[in-house]
Amino acid sequence: MRSIFASSLLAFSFALAAPTFAKSYGFDTTVSAPVTSPVKLEIILSEDMAHRANNLPEKLSDRSGARGLRSGFSGNGFYGERDLERLIQRLETKVEKKFSKKGIQISDTASTVLRITIEDAKPNRPTFKQLGVEPGLSYESFGNGGAELQAELIAAGGQSLGTMSYRYYETDIRDAKYGGTWGDAHRAFGRFASKAAKTLAN
Repeated sequence: MRSIFASSLLAFSFALAAPTFAKSYGFDTTVSAPVTSPVKLEIILSEDMAHRANNLPEKLSDRSGARGLRSGFSGNGFYGERDLERLIQRLETKVEKKFSKKGIQISDTASTVLRITIEDAKPNRPTFKQLGVEPGLSYESFGNGGAELQAELIAAGGQSLGTMSYRYYETDIRDAKYGGTWGDAHRAFGRFASKAAKTLAN
């Protein structure tokens, strides 16, 4: 009973502490022409996301409702390298699937590169690393999640052919308790992949 109350209280406090965005979702692009040749896909983490694998965010304002230096779940940090690697793999799979449906070929030897950066991602439930860092945390804890992505299409000579960006952060906590660790982030990945594929195939 104690753990249920504790996790519910944490979920409530996490929801209250989550940052409020003027725009919780949206896709923007400056790509003006479709791609007519294969594309090499590169997916990377922002420096901040890579740092947060084993740390809290460097900016205090990004730590949300963290109540201590080990409060990873409420503080948007201590995600763990394994979880971040899986996020990269999940985004890659989503993009490959959506691009294939639009007839966009992905090749490791292509001269045109689509570099996608995971600028930010927030889990709905504590990651394995967060549970280890903060012993009092429970996997039953939950909150709203989401992700922000930036992408650039780069020609063979290094010239930028345009950019794409997408952000999605859930604002309704009612469904959060039914999802997995990165449910909202995965949803953001799928939506970005669909919009990127449509942009590059037009």
